[in-house]
Amino acid sequence: MKITADKEPRLQVGEAEPFPIGSARVEREADHSLLRDLTDREGRPLRPPVGAKVTLYTGPSVVFMGEVQEDRSVLDLLSCQEDDGKFVDF
Repeated sequence: MKITADKEPRLQVGEAEPFPIGSARVEREADHSLLRDLTDREGRPLRPPVGAKVTLYTGPSVVFMGEVQEDRSVLDLLSCQEDDGKFVDF
């Protein structure tokens, strides 16, 4: 899903104030989601620091929350949490 300027995207890095960005792309898979291709309002790539927690907003809504990976993509927070490999049988 491509998020463009007409959706009023804003990015929050850590605890800083959210700031307007130009665009982003959200890729949803069965087991994880990624935020990629972050650009500023002039179309230049944004590169938040590896390990930073980021939140993407469109208007007043949260669209994505995750952690920046080595390749500068942002992995959704649920996929970032450690898994002990144990399953609970309900």
